[in-house]
Amino acid sequence: MDIGCLFAPTTATPDHIAEAERLGFTYAYVYDSPALFADVWMTLGRAADRTSRIRLGVAVVTPKLRHLVDNAAAAVTLAALAPGRVDVVVGAGFTSAALLGRRGARWAEVEEYIVALRALMAGDEIDWEGARIALTFPGHSGLAPVTDVPVLAAAHGPKGFAVASRVADGVVTNPSHSSEPIPFEGRVVVTAYGTVLDEGAGLTDPRVVDAAGPGAALALHLGDFGPLAGTDEVRGYQAWLATVPEQRRHIETHREHLIGVTPEERPFITPKAIEAATATGTPEQIRGRLRQLEASGATTVAYQPAGPDNTRELRAFAEAAGL
Repeated sequence: MDIGCLFAPTTATPDHIAEAERLGFTYAYVYDSPALFADVWMTLGRAADRTSRIRLGVAVVTPKLRHLVDNAAAAVTLAALAPGRVDVVVGAGFTSAALLGRRGARWAEVEEYIVALRALMAGDEIDWEGARIALTFPGHSGLAPVTDVPVLAAAHGPKGFAVASRVADGVVTNPSHSSEPIPFEGRVVVTAYGTVLDEGAGLTDPRVVDAAGPGAALALHLGDFGPLAGTDEVRGYQAWLATVPEQRRHIETHREHLIGVTPEERPFITPKAIEAATATGTPEQIRGRLRQLEASGATTVAYQPAGPDNTRELRAFAEAAGL
């Protein structure tokens, strides 16, 4: 099983990706949520100049955020900078759409987007939104059509997995969204959050809360659809969220999303929440969790470091995973 990493991008992420390559991680995917994180394509372009082996990918692009031509051209450009090591993940885009006050894309739209994106990158002309479009790069641009960029689907339920089975080269999924076995044959990338515990450390230690808290906070955001459904932590968080004006709730829900923990979230980031929603543990426990994920169908685990010291988190996870 491959061990990759996943980043909520900041201006430091290109250097973190270079460190991940040095440590032996095989993939580095970066979130695309421009109202929250540093720009994904600029981040990956800078990372391409710092690396030579690690695969680079965006996770996820969505029909509701950037135009198809924008993403296709960016992916082709990245492939020119990092030939043979680029992936693109397409999904409904819950977070990126929510921060614009919109709903995510329908799965039919995701399926259409995957097919069209692959065709554009390959140099085909396609019909899109009532017009014939194509990428027509000049010969001296350094850009050329690509057919070796895998397009994966971010899927967490039966509709998403069905779309992935029909048109995608693999899936990226989050076990926090479902406890069911992964119903997909082929490349399966499973995300993991949390931190490796130092000897003698506990789940209430400030460093642990800072590093594992963002993953646990995601479970608070998922509410009754996540691993903390029905818990006091979710009820308490939802009671606080109800005090926020409705037109601002999507903003406050995503503040520090997957990067840090807000003061309002911190009371609900309990040891129970960290245990249920993240892969936090001792090195031996981390290795056990990786074995469980592989048995469930994962071919790659994408670990997302969080908190103030991503370098520490990457090094500790790499050592625990035996890289």
